[in-house]
Amino acid sequence: MNSSIISFPLIPDCVEEIICHLLDNHKALFSCALVNRLWCRSAIPLLWRNTFPYGLSSVKGMKIIDIYVKCLSEIQRQTLICNDINIEEDFKPALFNYPKYLWFLNCNSFDIALFAWCKKTIKRGANDTEFQDRLLLCNLTIGQSILSHSAGLRILCIINHYDRNKNCLMCLPLDPCVKGILHTFSKLAKLNINIRTSQITALNIALLCGELSLYAHNIKDLNITINTIENEVLQPEICKHLFLLINSQHNLQSLTIYFSWDISQSPLFFYALSSQSHSLRYLEIIQFYDIPLIISYLSPFNLNTLKFVYNHRGDIQIIPSLLPILHSGTQFRIKELISCYGVVHYPILNPFFSEIIRMSGSNLQKISLNGSDKIWLNTIAQHSPNLTSLLVTIDFSMHECFIQALSKLKKLQFLEVKKWPENTQFTKDMILQIAKTISSTLKELDFDLTISQEYLIAFLTECNFSLSKLTIHLDELNNETLNFIIDYAIRTNNLKELCYEATQKFTDEDLLRAKKVIPILTEIDYGFGLFD
Repeated sequence: MNSSIISFPLIPDCVEEIICHLLDNHKALFSCALVNRLWCRSAIPLLWRNTFPYGLSSVKGMKIIDIYVKCLSEIQRQTLICNDINIEEDFKPALFNYPKYLWFLNCNSFDIALFAWCKKTIKRGANDTEFQDRLLLCNLTIGQSILSHSAGLRILCIINHYDRNKNCLMCLPLDPCVKGILHTFSKLAKLNINIRTSQITALNIALLCGELSLYAHNIKDLNITINTIENEVLQPEICKHLFLLINSQHNLQSLTIYFSWDISQSPLFFYALSSQSHSLRYLEIIQFYDIPLIISYLSPFNLNTLKFVYNHRGDIQIIPSLLPILHSGTQFRIKELISCYGVVHYPILNPFFSEIIRMSGSNLQKISLNGSDKIWLNTIAQHSPNLTSLLVTIDFSMHECFIQALSKLKKLQFLEVKKWPENTQFTKDMILQIAKTISSTLKELDFDLTISQEYLIAFLTECNFSLSKLTIHLDELNNETLNFIIDYAIRTNNLKELCYEATQKFTDEDLLRAKKVIPILTEIDYGFGLFD
């Protein structure tokens, strides 16, 4: 045989390198597992990293629980059998130690899978109390086995996770009998807690956070969102454990906080927050109104993004603190500032956001202000020369301030303009003035002023920038306007994407012509999302 055509098996390192590129393709990974033992040993750990993803079906979940049950010890299996849980007394053990490979855990998906499995395996005739007792036994036995054998979770999600019977997986670490499983959280890199629950269950989650603060010190991405059913502030004991978890991290990079606490607890929060000033790059705070208090702590941070979100009712009484006295040379290191309002706008907070803009100065590169205020625009015009991205909501009275701000932004690449209120009408002269003022550096424009087709054509005729993406909002989009946009794309040789919210009044022939020139055409339907 010609030695030049003899095939040589790949070494393990090569196989692992190949398989790692298939992480998001489960079918391909299953195929790899069938090649030979080497490929199987490399593929199985990847297939079993995330066995309880969001949206897991109960049928698939039951099959996964079945396999994990095969990994139980003989004593654990007999315990289940003796409590009227139908599992095979004589079956082949699992080929692999599957719990070892678990990296990502969605507790809600686990609980749904376990509940479905218990409905199938718990012997019929059990009343509600007996069923709940056996469900808890299965949870303790199977959940403890999975967590204790895991080589280390990386991502833990506790989302929509409320169980009045407390039969949830994440109650396990609170059981004195299973303290040994906490080592599996030592490699945790992301923790996402997002629940709506009672104060009692919130306390259980907080106690878990208190335990994690002793073991999980390397969380990089932390989201704590707790809405109480009573819509009240969390008890001080709960806050203490949550803040302790923040304070215990060594390299926290992203923090999202959404829960209400009594003002007496604020020093604990800001003490914990300040401990992360060396590493934190993303900070999102929801429903927090004392902006001056935050301002007094911002100077040590080097944030890529600072985000405030407000989506509650408008009858909340807001009494912010006085602005702190900062050193004259103090400058905030913030690259992106986002302020998002829901239905209600809180004008009383605007001067404080303007102060953050002023103190950030030339460091600010992106600003997203979902609200109308002249103060913001004037501050941007005076202190934010390096902005590359701006999202702003304006009304008729703010036009001159908006023009002044645009004239100062010589590096702007992305601009989204919204109007408020919805019935605001801008004149053609106003639209043309905006077109003439925008910097030639602009690449993406979302123009949500709901102007007429005539105004849009005039706008694109007068502008001196070459867009790669254009988003428009019109009552209708007819052949004439679409053809003008096509001609604009040909003339600039740069427009790659067109998004439009409008009633279609153009022919299929024009649409085909548009697709030949503009690669991506997307109709916006806010009722159902985006679709091609």
